[in-house]
Amino acid sequence: MSSNKRNSNRVGLVIEIKLTCDDNSEHILKSQNISDTGVFLEHNDKPLDLPVGTHVILQVCSQMAEEPPPPVHAEVVRITNEGMGLHFIL
Repeated sequence: MSSNKRNSNRVGLVIEIKLTCDDNSEHILKSQNISDTGVFLEHNDKPLDLPVGTHVILQVCSQMAEEPPPPVHAEVVRITNEGMGLHFIL
């Protein structure tokens, strides 16, 4: 029996995402997977010091569109050695 408690299927997708914190600091991270409810972002060389419950703004880094994709609000819901899981706030 699987211990996966996710309600949404995850899709492996590696894209750069800009994460903006409350102090306006910006970090470019790579996604590992994404679903309709959240995303898992990999840490760079140094993990960000963002505790569970922190609210951030995410924006896909895309140079294909003339206008940047809209920002999405999210909350840190899980921290691992590899990165962090974020839940979209819609």
